[in-house]
Amino acid sequence: MDEEKQGQGVPPKKESIGDVLKKYKEMRDEGTLPKTETHSPTPDEIIAQSIANPNVSSGFNPEEFERTMSQETDPDLMMSYEIVKLPSKGIFYPNKISEVNVEYMTSKDEDLLTTPSLIENGTVLDVLLKRKMKTKGIKPEDLISGDRNAILLFLRSSSYGHEYSVEVSDPRTGKQFPAKVDLLKLRYKELKEMPDENGHFTVEIPMRKKLVKFRLLTSGEENLLFKKAESIKEAMNQEFNDYNTMKLKAHIVSIGEKNDPTYISKFVDVMPALDALTIRKKILEVTPDVDMDYKFTAPDGYTFNAQLTMGIDFFFPST
Repeated sequence: MDEEKQGQGVPPKKESIGDVLKKYKEMRDEGTLPKTETHSPTPDEIIAQSIANPNVSSGFNPEEFERTMSQETDPDLMMSYEIVKLPSKGIFYPNKISEVNVEYMTSKDEDLLTTPSLIENGTVLDVLLKRKMKTKGIKPEDLISGDRNAILLFLRSSSYGHEYSVEVSDPRTGKQFPAKVDLLKLRYKELKEMPDENGHFTVEIPMRKKLVKFRLLTSGEENLLFKKAESIKEAMNQEFNDYNTMKLKAHIVSIGEKNDPTYISKFVDVMPALDALTIRKKILEVTPDVDMDYKFTAPDGYTFNAQLTMGIDFFFPST
């Protein structure tokens, strides 16, 4: 009877996706698969395979999925990106990369920004940059701080708009008032001085009358220094850390004709405050960056300038 039904056009029982993929895997392992032309799996095939075989290491591959998605022709399914030009123009990097492809933020990135563990350890913005930077040959930790700020500014303004609500302190009274910042008004600092062939700058300190050569640090180096300073603070039971002094020592490559790190460290420890201030001001002056100096207007019409900062709240506009 069953044979008669099949002969009358009754279709055989359908197999589930899991059963099909399981049979495919068994045939593949036994080497009995029919030979077919190879092709890149579609997004649906990749997802189906990951669901049917969640424990198979050769199943879902995020990089393969991303490459496949980038080949989509439906614009609503494509991962869009923008080219962000770097304030440094790439002059401090060995490969001279002056612009970076940066993907627009998605709903998944908002999940990342609200991950408590990443917020607590201070790495949430670094992880975000790793996800969004798509240019090969440069990593977020390789960026100097100004280039990092430029990418974060793009991500914020392209995701939540160019209006940013802040609380500002009136310099006359110290009282805070709400204000709105137009992020489109922010511009890159003009590069007024270029480094030498080694990427170094020179400044003369007024008290010791020495020529000091220094370099710019990457954001990765700054993060490591801060963690080290915090570790020393805890180990020594200090009330404050030595981050600023440690950072200054890391910037300096030579004092006069001497470039020994031990000498530089001892010199900085006893350096007059005016000399240290002179070096720090010079570092700030020559560092390519987004100009975060913004003009605010107090409720009574008084205008003044203040510096904007980029913290985790930069990515969550107030409602």
